[in-house]
Amino acid sequence: MPPGRKHLADALAKGREVLAQQKEAFASETVHNDLWGSLQIAKSQIGELEVALAQESAECQRLQSALEKSNQKCSQLQAEVSQWKLKHQSTYRDLRTQRQATKRGHNKLEILAEQISILKKVEADASTCLLNRSQDSEKALALLTKANEGLHSELSHLMAHWTMQLEKSRSKLDTSKSNLKALQQEVTALRKVSTCARAVTERGIASVKAKILQKRSVHNLKEKGVYTNATRDIVRLLVKAGCSRNYIYTVISTILASAGIETIGSISQTSVARIIREGYIAAQIQLGHEMKNAESMTFSADGTSHRSINYNSRHVHLLAENYALPGGNTKQWATCFLGIQSSWDGSSEESVMDWEITLKKIIQLYNNSPFGKRSGSLVTFIDLLIKLMGMNSDHCSKEKKDARLLEELKAWAVNQSLGEEVMLEMPMDEIVQLFQKAESDMIKVAGGQQKWAALSDNAQAEERAVMLEEVVAELGKEAFDNLSDDEK
Repeated sequence: MPPGRKHLADALAKGREVLAQQKEAFASETVHNDLWGSLQIAKSQIGELEVALAQESAECQRLQSALEKSNQKCSQLQAEVSQWKLKHQSTYRDLRTQRQATKRGHNKLEILAEQISILKKVEADASTCLLNRSQDSEKALALLTKANEGLHSELSHLMAHWTMQLEKSRSKLDTSKSNLKALQQEVTALRKVSTCARAVTERGIASVKAKILQKRSVHNLKEKGVYTNATRDIVRLLVKAGCSRNYIYTVISTILASAGIETIGSISQTSVARIIREGYIAAQIQLGHEMKNAESMTFSADGTSHRSINYNSRHVHLLAENYALPGGNTKQWATCFLGIQSSWDGSSEESVMDWEITLKKIIQLYNNSPFGKRSGSLVTFIDLLIKLMGMNSDHCSKEKKDARLLEELKAWAVNQSLGEEVMLEMPMDEIVQLFQKAESDMIKVAGGQQKWAALSDNAQAEERAVMLEEVVAELGKEAFDNLSDDEK
């Protein structure tokens, strides 16, 4: 097979390069004669290569013409193939349509065969059912005939029985008529007795009414030497309305006299003051009970001054029981008045101290009362501070500082409460070690063992109390930091 055109072209290019190199070499006179022979050889090779290139070009043209003929033949074959494909598709479509029609015909034949079998079965069942019903009808007729005969015999028996009963009823009716006459005579006698009894009853009712009217026309301020609750309520209501304590008895007796009621007993100014104090103590105990049962509460306060004396009004807002409704189980939001107190100055520190004094008075009254002792648990100042959720005030900066100080006091109470809970769960060895370390630190802060021993017993007790409070607070802070956001 003759070499390709590309190979020949590469060889020709190499020959030309060699020729160019040789020409450069021939430029030198010393090598001119030596290279002339090689030049002749190269020229002969170039001629041979040009002849081969011409042959390859002719061969390439021949192959190109053959390729064009093959392409024409392929296009003709492709057109014939597309025609045969169209014929095949139409034939396939006709066959598919015929197959589907044949399948539908077979399905219809199967359905008809099934319907024929069902009809035959239904016909056989209907004939069997008719036969059974006819037999049942004959049996029912026989039973009805037998039952009719039994009813005839029972009816004759009943007729004889009720005829006998009718005769007995007639005899009883005659007896009842005779008894009725005797009863009518008894009724006449009873009417006479009833008339006499009615007169006696009317006289008794009249005497009872007279006693009731006499009792209602008299009001006892005391019962067994003690003022009644109604009397106490009236006294507090009149004082609250602005009535002077000297005229309480005069007002009560005058009002009752205008209604035709006589007043028995009297009320002195001292009794009025005692009743008011008892109401105040009862209100403080009730307030302590409501604050104990409340889950949360808010404080509010405002102050003013009169003739260089500071006055502060305080309230607490909480969810309390509604005692006006029956049962007392319904709760509603209520604002309770804590009173008006005077303070030494208008500072926030003094105000917070007054808050503490007011709350501790309520706690002391509630815990010492029989009602508080029956409840089974005591109320502490820390418990109330933990329930504090906010404070209402005006734009005054002093009230804002009060709220901030109360917030710090609540944080202290929370730390104390959590610290006490943690300490109760700790083993005794850890508690002893904790207190020993805190006591050693306290002595170091005091200046050493000698200075500590030089302190009085009261000073040492105060320092120990502060140390104990700091230890509990530190445990409470650690416990608070370990709580989740919802628990905080």
